Amino acid sequence: MCPSPRLAKLQRRASRRLARLRRVAHSLALPPTAEKDRLAAWVVIEARNLWAEFLRAYYLSGAIRTRAVSGKPVLFTITPFANVGAALLHSVLLKNKKFSRRAVRRRDEPTWHVVTDYLSLCRNVGFSNLAQIDGAFSYPTDFLEQLTPVRNFYAHRCDETFRKAAQVGIKLGLSSKPDLRPTQVMCSKLPGRPQIVISDWLDDIENVIGMLCA
Repeated sequence: MCPSPRLAKLQRRASRRLARLRRVAHSLALPPTAEKDRLAAWVVIEARNLWAEFLRAYYLSGAIRTRAVSGKPVLFTITPFANVGAALLHSVLLKNKKFSRRAVRRRDEPTWHVVTDYLSLCRNVGFSNLAQIDGAFSYPTDFLEQLTPVRNFYAHRCDETFRKAAQVGIKLGLSSKPDLRPTQVMCSKLPGRPQIVISDWLDDIENVIGMLCA
């Protein structure tokens, strides 16, 4: 996902990808099977990738003075940059002050999905819509904290990632002990909810993106 002078473009790109993930998620339900495990893994990994890529593009869009869906300018008010490359380098230097390579590699970049780090970066450059960003990240959802542990399990499938992902079921109130596998958690419905957890998270991602771009 690339930065854009119109946040509406970022929102549309994200919505199209989310719609594709949502169609797959709607086919998932308990009990879990090997095929459902494969599909759940794909949806979760792609959802976390989409979220991180959106946040990266959103930050870099601010560097080129983008516009919100409302038409209001969104820009950096404290630390303006000549181009996207300079803004990206700034984000890297905040993470690692000793960085000295000529070219920024993806592994050098911030961990975009870490909320505290991202908000610190937004405050550092003085996003003109900082109150709006703070409001979006205050949206009542579990995906901001719980999506990454589940993603890491599906990406690596080791004892450590399973142990962390198993805590998600407890935090969501689906179990009192870490006995649910991630696919069981993703395919479960929370009390009072008409759809499974991963579908709820996809909706939440879209809602937060909508608030950021509004």
